[in-house]
Amino acid sequence: MGGTRIESYWADEMKSVLYKYHQFEKLIPSLNHEGAGHRGEDGRYVESILRETLKKFLPTGIEIFDGFILRAGVKGGNSGRARRKDADVHSSQLDLIIYDAAEYPVYQRFGDTAVVLPEGVLAVISVKKNLYLNEVNHELQMLKQTGQICAFHGKKGPFLALVGMGDKISDEAEKSFKKVAEKLQAAELHAYEEMPGFIGALEGWTIHRRHRKDQKEAEYQLFVHEEGEEHLGLQYLLKGILDVYYSEDRKHGCQPGFISFPRGKQYRGETCRLPYRTITAR
Repeated sequence: MGGTRIESYWADEMKSVLYKYHQFEKLIPSLNHEGAGHRGEDGRYVESILRETLKKFLPTGIEIFDGFILRAGVKGGNSGRARRKDADVHSSQLDLIIYDAAEYPVYQRFGDTAVVLPEGVLAVISVKKNLYLNEVNHELQMLKQTGQICAFHGKKGPFLALVGMGDKISDEAEKSFKKVAEKLQAAELHAYEEMPGFIGALEGWTIHRRHRKDQKEAEYQLFVHEEGEEHLGLQYLLKGILDVYYSEDRKHGCQPGFISFPRGKQYRGETCRLPYRTITAR
């Protein structure tokens, strides 16, 4: 059966990512809590690992920044004259902005930190050392605002994701999914462009959004990473980014067969369904 070589390859890649992180914990240990000895650096190291891992597999011309998205109230090719009447608006500070730098300019950059245009944003990923329930709503609202800023007529909106290495929401994946689903339903994500495509703890589980265009519904499903399946989260992240990059309106050609998921993988628990409308973009 085809695809097994690719699955094995991705499994080894993700093992390497997790190994690098745990080596950091060993070198800079904490005497009082789980993880490394410096909480701020702990989170930044996770962000750095994920940045470098994604960069290895994305097409040339895609850059990954942290920083801000600025939608200026100026006329553009797709926005026509309407946006000239809008106020300038910018995002909150974002952990990872996956950006089509080959096609779109950058307002300003300082190393890996930048202020970018919304039209070139392919994905935005919020990165945490661990996922905590009391932080989920804030992250959903931040991603919602980002989706609104980047919504344009005739262009697929960016892939939005919340990623942690570990899960501190609950001691069981199904319980964590139920609590996250409650947060999704309470977050008033009325437009598809506002909804995250991925929420996951890379060491344990993935919540994947399935698009039911015919029903105007987003379905969120839980996939638990069994032993050897830690690569599922990384693959879902790459798939989400590449789906936007190779979307028809961006004209980057045909999407290659690059990802391989285990055959017959079943999701756990009930599906969380959210109806949506489409943003009236400018």
